[in-house]
Amino acid sequence: MSKTRPTPKRPHRGHSPGRRAHAPEPRKGARRFKIRPDWLLLALLGLTLAIRLWGVHDRLPDASLGINVLDDTVVEETDRTTMGRAWTLWRGGTKAWDLNPHTGGWPALSFYLTLGLQLAYKLYYSIVNGGVTSAQFQQHVGGPGSAPMFLFARVVGALIGTLTVFLTYRIGAALAGRTVGLLAGLFLATNTLHILTSQHVSDPNLLALLFVLLATPPLLRVVAGGSVRDSVLAGAMIGLAGACKYVPLILGLPLALANLFPVRRIRGLWAGILAELLALFLATPFLFLDWKRTLIDIGGQRRSLFSDWVGQTVFPISLPTYLAVSIPHAIGWPAYLLGLVGMVLLWRQGRVARALVWIPAMIVLANGMLKSPQERYILVAIPYLHIAAAFATVRAFAWVGARLPALGRSPVAKRAVPILLALAVVAWPLPELFATRHAWALPDSRHLARSWISQNLGPEHTLAVELYGPVFRPEERAIVVWPFFATQSQLARPVFHEQFLDGFEYHVSSGEISRRFEGEPDKYPVENAYYRWLREHATTVWESDTKNTAGPHIVIRRLPRNISTRAQRDSVFLASMPKPTMVNRVGLWCMDAAKMFTRVQDYARAEEWASRGLRIQVDTMEGYLRSERAVALYRQGKADSAETEIRLAVEKMPENPMFRVYHAAMLNEKSRYKEALEELHAAYELSRHDPRIHINLAQTLGLLGRYEDAVKELLQVPRGNPQRGLALRDAAILVLNHLDRPADALQYLRESIELDPNQEQADLVRAQIARLEQMQGGH
Repeated sequence: MSKTRPTPKRPHRGHSPGRRAHAPEPRKGARRFKIRPDWLLLALLGLTLAIRLWGVHDRLPDASLGINVLDDTVVEETDRTTMGRAWTLWRGGTKAWDLNPHTGGWPALSFYLTLGLQLAYKLYYSIVNGGVTSAQFQQHVGGPGSAPMFLFARVVGALIGTLTVFLTYRIGAALAGRTVGLLAGLFLATNTLHILTSQHVSDPNLLALLFVLLATPPLLRVVAGGSVRDSVLAGAMIGLAGACKYVPLILGLPLALANLFPVRRIRGLWAGILAELLALFLATPFLFLDWKRTLIDIGGQRRSLFSDWVGQTVFPISLPTYLAVSIPHAIGWPAYLLGLVGMVLLWRQGRVARALVWIPAMIVLANGMLKSPQERYILVAIPYLHIAAAFATVRAFAWVGARLPALGRSPVAKRAVPILLALAVVAWPLPELFATRHAWALPDSRHLARSWISQNLGPEHTLAVELYGPVFRPEERAIVVWPFFATQSQLARPVFHEQFLDGFEYHVSSGEISRRFEGEPDKYPVENAYYRWLREHATTVWESDTKNTAGPHIVIRRLPRNISTRAQRDSVFLASMPKPTMVNRVGLWCMDAAKMFTRVQDYARAEEWASRGLRIQVDTMEGYLRSERAVALYRQGKADSAETEIRLAVEKMPENPMFRVYHAAMLNEKSRYKEALEELHAAYELSRHDPRIHINLAQTLGLLGRYEDAVKELLQVPRGNPQRGLALRDAAILVLNHLDRPADALQYLRESIELDPNQEQADLVRAQIARLEQMQGGH
């Protein structure tokens, strides 16, 4: 193959006729790139889409489990994040729209695309069902509609993935001919990482790849001497890529250099920069409008990305791991080696091809400066490596003919080398793809563990559950989720002590966490000692079958009793956290433990854990922790201490109505009824007239002897409210015992038992109804 010469000999309207060999020309008159029926290309795209639709339904949300879709770790994390963020923008139309995603950790374009998909799904659902309200749609999505909506969005992702394969073909064909384009497209079509990413919901890495591929042709035209329009188009596409992932914004540098060398095109330079910034702003405006949140989140991202990841790279930067491990695994060693050779060959082809080499090099280099490698981060680089691999494969054809004349005279033998190379590239990732598809079609260990727990352990049993384990609703059973940080793991180190398991009956571990610590035993001695204690002292009652299930290895163990005393726990906590760390997740761990022990009526432990949480000094959680501590003290009969704590909670969070309800109950205990009534009226207003507070108001009014007013409060609980039955029962008791109106009492009791036939003391209510009916019959 002869070398191309991209440098234009004679400018024509800012372009060069010769540059058509280097970049696709979408303008009128560019015959070479006019779309024509191409059966090989159509077959390639059909294969691409078919592979991406294979297994696209795996790991969809399962409404029958009755858990929040966004909490179920079986569903892919990107799917949950994009769907969840998009849903909070409008909640199916049941709330006022808020297009601010309130995060700077991710640019927002993937959320907005997902929002559009949710709107499209709502339109489809409304047409099929003859119209639905926003409330009905929200109920549908929260139940059986979650899986179809996720599936619809995933299919769109598969179509986007197919489009990126076509764009890869187009760039390869423009640069080095149709054969290179088809081979590059085939390599990308069968790449496991690209296939799986294409099955996500609006994956930001895939979207960034889409826009970088769209930016490449105009960028190459700028390098070849293109116009200001090319700079604007390339800059806009780079800006849109940056609205999906931050790293592709670095491609603005080669765009700027292309406008400066070898000829200074200042208009093109500024036009490209402005187009990039404008596209970024339009696609994710709240990165700029809510700049304070953006700075906070980017700072958090920076701390995470530049810190150690548990069980991963030990280099100061991740670039060596990317080059030696991650990229070879992502594309396979044949494609990687051919890609490196192809990069060298492309570099020698001239400025235009050299610019193409810079794109993956800069993406890998930028991500390589982070602490830990993540294969999904370099997805943007993979098509360009495949183009280089395809170029090297085609050049092998010429190499065989030039250096091995005997083989070169045989058409079959001459083609054998490139064909074998291409087959090696395609075949290498297939075993992993088949293994992944097989594994994801199996029952998931987290769902099986949840099922076993639901069938064998009552809701009163206390469970310590690890992340990436089975998921339960907070009201479903008594659980505490143990915190874990993949980065900055030392912040969660205080929780990994067996002494804190005292009071828990079962421990549910996820091998996804323990294996990370075990990979670096010298670096994580505390965590490994914790898991070693579990294996030696806790009894295994269930574990997942690693051969016949997908997901992490789940082990459920029964914990021994009397693991530690409170003094020992306090001592361990103080030693592991000598100074307040203000780590929110550890504070939440303490608060969840306090709530759980309150639920099982172990109030001494509830008070202990709330007190422990206060030592962490998370300012935003102080009010909640003091409230939990106050309730625990109150239940132990320590009314004075409880009232002091709840007063501090109210002072910390005066807008919280429930704190005032708790305070009123404690004031009632101390016979300070008028103060309690004031707190309840304040709580009623702050809660925007929560009907449940009528019951609390009635109780205090009854203690004041204002029985008529108490009955009026109870009757204000509206029909249809779950508390209506309880309110009517209390009203019946008041009018019967203090107002001597048995007819009204009978009416209230009848309605109460009709609304809530299984209410507490239902048999006594029915017996009272029978007595009142007998009295009326006697009269």
